[in-house]
Amino acid sequence: MAKISLIIVDDHQMFATGIGVQLEKEQQFTVLATITNPDTIMDTLEQLRPQVVLMDIRMKEHNGLAITKQIKKKYGEEIKVILMSGYNIGQMAEDSGADAFASKEESIASLTNTIQKVYTDQANVFPQKKTKILTPTEIEVIQLLSEEMTRKEIAKVMYISEKTVTNHITSILSKLEVKSRVGAILKAMNMGIIEGAIDHHIELEEY
Repeated sequence: MAKISLIIVDDHQMFATGIGVQLEKEQQFTVLATITNPDTIMDTLEQLRPQVVLMDIRMKEHNGLAITKQIKKKYGEEIKVILMSGYNIGQMAEDSGADAFASKEESIASLTNTIQKVYTDQANVFPQKKTKILTPTEIEVIQLLSEEMTRKEIAKVMYISEKTVTNHITSILSKLEVKSRVGAILKAMNMGIIEGAIDHHIELEEY
């Protein structure tokens, strides 16, 4: 039986290499490449044409969700994409157009099963339980917060009241299970919800 060809995309070399070695041992897979610099992914896909891409969601300034949309727009069903994260954000992965979501905490046996379902069975594999995901408006608010905007500035940009901004921030903190603006921004970045970097010395507003 022909092997399923894979490319692994993760900016942590040890993780990418480790996953690749373990999957190669399963014999039904062949790892064509491990990519640690997402800037090269589209060129690599064009050259190697893998059947499945395993991709981390958060890779420094790169966002796996956005890259997935780019891959799907160009290749459609020709290349299957399985997004991976240490956070349980299967719904966001599904919304990006990915074919499956795999937690970095699961076993190789479970990951192997997911790959086979996605490629061989042409199935989509996402967690049954839907997590608390930010609404599009909340995502816009947290993105503006990451750009060091105040509540007043956000209200002006979004044409809403400061009180509404405060309500959105309260909801964001609750859903992300954090206590501060910086904590929310960092977690949203790590989850791939927003892009960009923040200055760790920015002042906190009291909400």
